[in-house]
Amino acid sequence: MTMPGKTPPGRLNLDCVVPREQDVIAAEADQDVVMVSIANGLYYAVSDIAREIWEAIDRPKKISDLIEDLTATYNVDRHVCEEETFSFLEDLRTEGLLQVRDGTSS
Repeated sequence: MTMPGKTPPGRLNLDCVVPREQDVIAAEADQDVVMVSIANGLYYAVSDIAREIWEAIDRPKKISDLIEDLTATYNVDRHVCEEETFSFLEDLRTEGLLQVRDGTSS
């Protein structure tokens, strides 16, 4: 069942808006961020650019804006940045750590 305003399962795109799932607790641990999903009881850890993405989606953020920020901060090809960002966000979504909303209607 798809919730109103959420993108149904399928491919992420630049217009999607991605906030963190609300039932995830996160805390800093040295250079990493450690997350616990209340829904599935699993622990996760991210560092470096993955940590920066996690922190950036503390509030809903359009994927195109996220990629724009990353390419402005790091010396990375936009196409490579898109591929890596989509891959990471898809991993977060698969694990239930990410909400996905269709940003074209907002």
